[in-house]
Formats: sequence, structure tokens, C-alpha cells
Amino acid sequence: MHLAWLKFSDVSAIVAIAEETGVLADGYHIKLMMMHAPHLCYGAYEGDKLVGSILAVPFERSVMIKHFMVHPASTRQGIGRRLFETLLGSLQSDYVHIYIHATPEMVGFFGRYDFVERMRVGRYMNVGKVPPFNFTNAHAKELDGTNFDAVMSAIDRATFGEIRTDFLHDEMERNSSLKFALPHGFMHSSVVNARHVYLGPWQVLAGFEEEAEKMMRGVLYFRGLKKVVADIPLEMAHVVALYERYHFAKKSEFVHMTWGEPSQVVFENIYAFSL
Repeated sequence: MHLAWLKFSDVSAIVAIAEETGVLADGYHIKLMMMHAPHLCYGAYEGDKLVGSILAVPFERSVMIKHFMVHPASTRQGIGRRLFETLLGSLQSDYVHIYIHATPEMVGFFGRYDFVERMRVGRYMNVGKVPPFNFTNAHAKELDGTNFDAVMSAIDRATFGEIRTDFLHDEMERNSSLKFALPHGFMHSSVVNARHVYLGPWQVLAGFEEEAEKMMRGVLYFRGLKKVVADIPLEMAHVVALYERYHFAKKSEFVHMTWGEPSQVVFENIYAFSL
């Protein structure tokens, strides 16, 4: 087994590992991370076969780790540890803050590297049991994302305390992207596979819950024929209440874990994390 930087030709193999391990992933997002930070995307190979991956994307002061996976047939061989330590060693001297969404069984693993638990994250899904609500062409026009980029840039910086615009802009330029913007919030959703729409990133400034509800109605109106999935901060009662009011149910749980300087994230503004 050897480690090497991932190649674009590995994308389909990464998606296949995600399907084997129950991770929600799509090729567009994986390829985008490799385009933005090819030096932070590692694969583990047995011969020419990819058996594990870990990817990261850097921002102004922090870095986000994603798609940390090992094929079930290759676990318990130290592959995950080698992947993680290789990436972490290349990050710690350049970034003051690192974060990852860990499955509950991986919390102890990351804790050994001084990652701490910051926020519980729930994966919520709506399976079509949408309550009746009024939504007209006038409502749709109000959500028109004409000024989306300006709103998104300002609110994401207020939420995360740094500039993340370049990556987010590319992440939200899919053929299937649906973007809403109101004065105090923005929402993005996209099709990730034949069954699911992923809702996120979605941020609304605290105190403007009525704008969040307008966006929720909009995404269910336009996306209601597919299962809408979102990862939300569980300790934000106003966010959880909105999802439950529109018949979303929690399907699984993660832990937002961080390393380094204290997080500047304003979780109150987050209605859905990025994929």
C-alpha cells in the first residue's frame, strides 16, 4: 500500500467507496476540491486500486477536511491513520484552524490528534410529507438570486469570520444549482444523485427567521419530487424547529470537531452546512 496525490481519474473510485461506506458524496464536489487544492488531496492505493481517500480545501485562515474514507475491505490495516497523519502534517504549520464532521465512532480517533467537539450536527431528510403552504409566483420572484453573490459573500464572511468566496462560488455553479437570496440570507441546493437533493450551504443572519422560512418553502416547492437532505447544527433550536415544522426527520448524526485556535463560526446563522 502506498499514498499519493489523488488524480481526476480517481473521482469515480472515490464515489464508489463513499457508496460502500454510506457517505453522501458526488463527483462534482470531489473534483472541485481537487482543483482548488490538489496538494491537499491524498489517496491510498493497493497497486493501482484506490482503497482510501482524504481531501481538504483551504480558506483564508482555516481548512476543511472532507471525504476521509477507507474501503470496508481494507479497514484495520492502519490506512486511515496514515492518510490522516499525512494530511495533518501538511496542514498544521500553515493553518490556525482545522475542522471536520466526524461520525460518532470516529470522535475518539480525532480526539487523539487534539481535535475537540464543537457542535452536534444532524442529517435531516424530508421524504415528501410536506405540510400544505401557500407559494405563488410573487413568492418565487422575491427569492430571485439576482444579487446572490454579493449577499452570499457578506453573510458567509459574517458567519465564518474569514473569506471563503472562491470555493463557495464554484461549489454553487453546478448545472443543478438552485440559488435563493434575500436581504439577510442565502440558500443553495443541488442534485447529488438520482434520489437526493442536498440543501446547503444555507445561511441566514440571526433574527431574520421569517426569511429562512420563505426559503424553506421555496426549496420544497421547487425540489419536492426528490428527497431533500441537509446537515444542520442540532444545538440551534430555531433551526431544528424549522425543519421539523416542515416534516424533516433526523436520519443520522455527526460531530463538528475543530483543531487549533477557537472557532469563530456563528452557528446561529447556519441552517445547512456545505456538502
